[in-house]
Amino acid sequence: LIEVMVAMVILGIGILAIVALQARDMNYNSSSKRQTQAYTWASDRVERLLALPYTSLDLAAGVHTLTPPADTALIALMAPYVMEWDVIDNSAIPNSLQVSVFVRWQNKEIARVDFIRVQSSI
Repeated sequence: LIEVMVAMVILGIGILAIVALQARDMNYNSSSKRQTQAYTWASDRVERLLALPYTSLDLAAGVHTLTPPADTALIALMAPYVMEWDVIDNSAIPNSLQVSVFVRWQNKEIARVDFIRVQSSI
């Protein structure tokens, strides 16, 4: 009877360890999903900014966010993420802008993509 009780205690400890690992893995999977979604949104914004003319208002120096009504559908689709992009006039390279796209979730930056936009000489 004592052997059975010892075996049950060992089995119980093993099962608790497996449950703890499952809970931790679910948390990591959720975090990975958020990061993947955020980088997808950031990459999409980078592509959109690269397609704009160099003189577009979205590429004016300063911090930009998605704003209604033009981006209302996208904002609703992206919830609960918040996207901003910061445009800085890059003095190191003439006629270029340094752009950083940020995606935040619960006020934490979870994705950032930086690129340089150069004015075409054509």
